[in-house]
Amino acid sequence: MDARGVGLGILDTIVKGFLVIVCIMMISKYASVAYDYGYHIYNQTPASQYDTRTVTISITDSMSVTEIAELLENRGLVKDKNLFWLQERFSEYHGMIAPGTYDLSPSMTPDEIIGIMCAASIEADKEAAE
Repeated sequence: MDARGVGLGILDTIVKGFLVIVCIMMISKYASVAYDYGYHIYNQTPASQYDTRTVTISITDSMSVTEIAELLENRGLVKDKNLFWLQERFSEYHGMIAPGTYDLSPSMTPDEIIGIMCAASIEADKEAAE
């Protein structure tokens, strides 16, 4: 084997080793992010436990859950709009957010916020059933 072949063999091994290390780092990072999201979907915490101020928001009929989540994040009611979207998706209130004006607080959990925004929809369903 000549020097060029040995050099290419060593370079090939180094590149493969580097790629393996990068793949392991990416898998570790995204597994951690996925675990964190999964944990917080069911173990909900308020955006601010001690901030009891009231924030008034208005939801229109044309707003999607993504837009609602962005509004809530901008007003300081939730920490992460993507996490809120997932929490709504996996909640018992999925697809039931009703348009209206709501008084919410950063000390509420996302599930409490979703429940308040769905209360009008649930009451309308009960009245229609009677």
